[in-house]
Amino acid sequence: MKIRQLEAFRALILRQTVTRAADMLHVSQPAVTRLINDLEADIGFSLFDRSNGRLNPTPEAMVLFEEVERSFAGIDRIAQTAEQIKSLRRGSLHVAGAPALALEFLPTTMTEFMREHPGISTTLLIHASSIVIDMVVGRRCDVGFIAHPITHAGVNIETLHRAPMRCILPHGHRLADRDVIHPEDLRGESFVSYPKEFDGRMYIDQIFAERRIDRVMSAESQLSAAICVLVQHGAGVSIIDQVTARYAAGRVIVKPFEPSVLSGFSLVTSNQHPPSQLAKAFVEFTKQRMIEAFGD
Repeated sequence: MKIRQLEAFRALILRQTVTRAADMLHVSQPAVTRLINDLEADIGFSLFDRSNGRLNPTPEAMVLFEEVERSFAGIDRIAQTAEQIKSLRRGSLHVAGAPALALEFLPTTMTEFMREHPGISTTLLIHASSIVIDMVVGRRCDVGFIAHPITHAGVNIETLHRAPMRCILPHGHRLADRDVIHPEDLRGESFVSYPKEFDGRMYIDQIFAERRIDRVMSAESQLSAAICVLVQHGAGVSIIDQVTARYAAGRVIVKPFEPSVLSGFSLVTSNQHPPSQLAKAFVEFTKQRMIEAFGD
């Protein structure tokens, strides 16, 4: 049986005459008749009683019609699904991100994206930048966002945002009225830092070392969000990325720091398996939201 034969059979049952069935299928009447004859030859029994120029469905035809209707309903669902996929209203999106982006910015951005594309499902996984890259390579996520520059042969890495880091202070701190914080201002201060293996820690330490300014290294954390909490509760001051500092404003005092120390975030995609149209749309959406929130 061919799909065109079943279309003709279904049209003839629904429209009751060859003429109306031909109109429904946008074909000639002889074409409908030929398709019905071919279908009957293929299945080995008659589907219509032919009398007085009319075709009346046999009981066997009505049994077959029930199954054909179920099949066409399935085809309609497939067509509907294809249209939903095309219009980005169907599909799943798996995103992995470093904590600095994935704790605040990415959940907010993904929620806005889902409002514009109802019907999709999303998953957000939070991991260190090195693990995010491994997930992209292993096809365990569609796109990744990292906070530290890492090279890997299996991925494409695109810088999304670079900006000077910010100095954060607890409320009531003696430097709260300063417009800009300089290294000399932090002499003798308790300082909450990133671990030594982080690039940002290396650059910050170098600035203070070159100026021979001592700090009291009171605490360390690999998460900018945790550093904010430590500063908020008086463990010391710190210098963190702009994105986390923006979301922490209100809980801590955020100030520009000079000389500037740049930190950035990058997009990670596989160079072996191109992202889906849904993933590409999310990437463009994320880029725009990042520009709106933090500037170019």
